Amino acid sequence: MDHEGLGKSLERQVISLVYLFHGEETYLRDRYLKRFRALVPEEVRDFNTDIVDGRETGWDAIINMATTLPFMAERRIVIVKNADGFKARRKSPNENGEEKEEKEASSDAGLIKYLENPPDTTCLIFCADSIDRKRKVYKLIEKNGQVVEFSPLKGRELNEWIDRRARKLGKIIEPSGMAGLVTAVGNNLQQLNTELEKLACYSLTEKITAADVEFMVSKTAELSIFDLVDAVGERNYKKAIKMAREMVFLGEPVIRILFMVARQFRLILQVKGFQEMGYTDQQVSAGLQVHPFVAQKCVKQARNFTMAELKLALEKILATDADIKGGKQEGKLALELMIIGLCEKQ
Repeated sequence: MDHEGLGKSLERQVISLVYLFHGEETYLRDRYLKRFRALVPEEVRDFNTDIVDGRETGWDAIINMATTLPFMAERRIVIVKNADGFKARRKSPNENGEEKEEKEASSDAGLIKYLENPPDTTCLIFCADSIDRKRKVYKLIEKNGQVVEFSPLKGRELNEWIDRRARKLGKIIEPSGMAGLVTAVGNNLQQLNTELEKLACYSLTEKITAADVEFMVSKTAELSIFDLVDAVGERNYKKAIKMAREMVFLGEPVIRILFMVARQFRLILQVKGFQEMGYTDQQVSAGLQVHPFVAQKCVKQARNFTMAELKLALEKILATDADIKGGKQEGKLALELMIIGLCEKQ
């Protein structure tokens, strides 16, 4: 189940006895946790709600909370954050030196017993950043409760979220403004929400425009990478180096800049491959599985390079990364020499 399915269940007031929330999108997850807490009447909420850290609280204590009867309410809510007990089990060497996966931990026995027959007076919610679907505890929640994945929003789903959030703030965000916002901030909903609140306060009209976004929203490293790669495509090494120096001055690590440049060139290489296979720009955008604005930038940038140049660029980036990590070159100097090399016409 995804977050939309969970939302529909809550609207129908269908509440499971146990949930496992997992995935990277913690902003959405925390919004849903607030909705679950609101299921308990406010006047008795403190008596019937427990929120604990799974790294500091053992299963026995959690089960004790979950089996406590609610006080003057229909149900209790128990939320376990950082439930690392659902991660993949560590592998340990056997007597022959071969790695062997550990058996289901004996400490899981109490939780397994609980999950086999959870009481109907408690809604128990586990939150984990990663999970192992082979674990028995996972399979029991899948059988007797709900597993909900909170993945980062992309494409149309992300645009729809931004549009809804802007409207709740009393604004309408123009498509160009939306594209600029996503490019500057990415798909982190917490950051997007913060920027939208700032834009709603700043904009004197009903609409949030691209100009509003450009003026108010700080340019992120990812957006700077687009400009840097544009400069490389123009073979303007002075402009590209100036941008790289600004990013380093603002605290961006050289290795991260290399990583982002490599990522951008890999995307452009994908675009070039799609184009050579005869794909339309729309098909290319769908194939990349990135935000439409990012896809459009990659399509434009692909026109500045040949396939051979893109492959050679990735080789140069990889070599620069190895030189820096191996101590052969100082980071900032290596980055600038690499940029000069990328700007050379092959």
